[in-house]
Amino acid sequence: MGAGTRRSLWIAAALALLVALAGCTAGGAPYEGAPTAEEVEAGHEDALRDAGSYTYTQTVSVNGSFVDLTSNVTAAVETDPETYLVTQETGDGSVSVYHPSDDRPYVRTQAGNTIRYERADNESIPGADAFATPTLTELSSGFNFSANGTAQVDGEETYVYEANLTTLNESAVGPIGETLAEADSTEATIQVYVRADGLVKRVSYELVVEGFGDPTRLTLTSTYEDVGSTTVDEPSWLSEAESATN
Repeated sequence: MGAGTRRSLWIAAALALLVALAGCTAGGAPYEGAPTAEEVEAGHEDALRDAGSYTYTQTVSVNGSFVDLTSNVTAAVETDPETYLVTQETGDGSVSVYHPSDDRPYVRTQAGNTIRYERADNESIPGADAFATPTLTELSSGFNFSANGTAQVDGEETYVYEANLTTLNESAVGPIGETLAEADSTEATIQVYVRADGLVKRVSYELVVEGFGDPTRLTLTSTYEDVGSTTVDEPSWLSEAESATN
């Protein structure tokens, strides 16, 4: 596999990461039948908006003969007034963004022992809504979910919906399908755990690509926790950032 193909596979993971980018109430399943990805996302966003705060986590990994990459994201978000603290960690370092409710965001970048701070324009930094949408449509817009019972997530009952993809193509899954079109064969499973009010507790998916030497495995797990009870605290490095950017 050439450098361009390796780069394309990681770009696919990054796109899934950036599309981007939960408790139990009374009642039955949030959907009468198997929902579409768009329906799951809409119900989740409505429930999250009502909650007012949440902690979002996401882990993406790509492992195979030619690539071994992992990215971990944690975001604490309050929606009114909008403020958040998000950190992304990779093998090369980390990037953190603290976006106070009444000021421009502070950005902390660390690579090895080198730490840099900057102030970003609000237009160049995504808003809190960037974390509010579970990563579904990019992978499953061309496929239907099926119900698969219930499961406990963080001690709460959720309804499980699955999509099993035996074929992938560009029209069904956008940039992911374009990348995987180079593979000899693929397997994929998406599992979504949805609270009764429509809020998504967890999304996980796994893609196995055969055709780049040993099978290459792409996995993603995202969760919504402490929904309605998250508080965004000032980061410990804020005073350093303020001094460095004055």
